[in-house]
Formats: sequence, structure tokens, C-alpha cells
Amino acid sequence: MKNKPYSFLFLVPILFLTMFLTSCKIMTSSDYKKAKEVVSGELTHVGLYGKVTITNLSWTALEFPTYHVSYAYSEKTYDDQTVRLEHDATFHDDWSSSSITNLPDYKKVFLEQKSIKNIEEKLEKEIKKQSLGLPIEFFIVLSNFYPEEKEENLDSIAKQNLKEGKKDFAGYYQIPFQTLIDQELVRMTIFVDDSASVTTDQDLKKAVKKLDASKLPDGAYSFYYSNRKDDSDDTLRYSFKVKDGQVVFYEDQQDGLEDQN
Repeated sequence: MKNKPYSFLFLVPILFLTMFLTSCKIMTSSDYKKAKEVVSGELTHVGLYGKVTITNLSWTALEFPTYHVSYAYSEKTYDDQTVRLEHDATFHDDWSSSSITNLPDYKKVFLEQKSIKNIEEKLEKEIKKQSLGLPIEFFIVLSNFYPEEKEENLDSIAKQNLKEGKKDFAGYYQIPFQTLIDQELVRMTIFVDDSASVTTDQDLKKAVKKLDASKLPDGAYSFYYSNRKDDSDDTLRYSFKVKDGQVVFYEDQQDGLEDQN
């Protein structure tokens, strides 16, 4: 009877070792090969036929045995770039899909075009040299294809691209900036430095009123501020439009509609 506590203590590490060995396993080259095969199948299903590289692979048992796959997908594009998208995916133990999507966010890959990067750089210089009363950290063009109707427009453009032989990233890459503007599929976003003193969106509106939009392309814009000074992580956004070199306030458009009614 006196030896029972010692016997139990001896069993504890054995139990932990057993649990560890049954909750994970070492990935082999055949596992990596299978992962690449499955991921490639998911990608080709939506028209992505580029290069797949498995960057990390692991397996956990837990309640549902699951493969965790990190991979990179890349294509050589019309503008002489190799564009690489990275994604983390999960699969059941039988390699069936265990998540809503195991695909990278390829529909907004048009933002990686050289032409758009050049536009971003040019517009950032133009905005930063203006006296807006707020320090500007950077400028970026972001995708804006929600709600569903806009995504349908984007899908239609991609389908037309494929018909015309523009096959990069299933037709979602080679889209002219003007087309993105006309279809309202992008939003130009001006990020205010977090050192600025901003308390309400009206502080951002004051900066918008000082903005010289004569050299800015038409489209949807936002000033964006994130307060990281006091760990509150509060964010403020003020949205507006530029039309024919002039700032257009959404509230003014709304007032005009109400006057018409």
C-alpha cells in the first residue's frame, strides 16, 4: 500500500508522453507531397495554375485531427513581376477541407500591379507635400469590392479578361486603374500618423477641407487615424469623394438629394 503513491508518480510522465505522441506526428516528404497536391487542387478549381510551395506543415489531434498547411502561391505576371500570395489552410485528417476557404485573397491581387504601385507612390508624394494640419504617415490604394454587387462586377471583369487572354491570377490581376475607379472597386486611403492630435472625425474633415485635389484621380477616399498612444486602439475614418479635381463631401450630396425631394 505504501508504494502506490510512488507508482502513480511513475505513471504520470508515461501518461504525458503517450498524450504527446498521440497528439502530433512528424511530417514526412510524402505528407508534404500530399499537401501540395491537395492545395493545388483547390487552387486550380478557381483557375489558379501557378506555383505552389508548402512552407510549413503540421498535424494535431485534439478533438478533430487536423492538418495545418502554410503555403505560398505565385505567378509570373504580364508586367514582369513574380507576385506571391501566402495563406494558412486547414484540412481534416482525410484531407477534406475543414474551413470556408483555403484560398489566398487572390481577387484583390490587381493592387500588386506595377502601375498601381507607381500611382500610390506619386499620390503619396503629392499629398504629403500639402499643408493639411495633420502629419500623413502613408497613402495606399485598397480594394473596395463589397457589397456583393461590386464583387459581381469584379468577377465579370475577370471573366472578360480571360476571354481576352489576360489570364494572370484567373483574370483578376490585369485590371487598369481607371477601370477600378469607374467601377468603384478601390478606395484611396490616407493614413494619418498616430502621433497626431485627433479626437473626432471632424478633425479629419478639417484636413479634407484643406486638401488640394486638383492632381488627384476621381474616386472614393478616406482619411484614417488609429490611436495607438494610450493602448486604446481607437480608430477614426472620414470618407469623401474626388470628382473633377474637387473634393465632394458625402453629406453635401445627401443634402442635395433631400433638397430635390
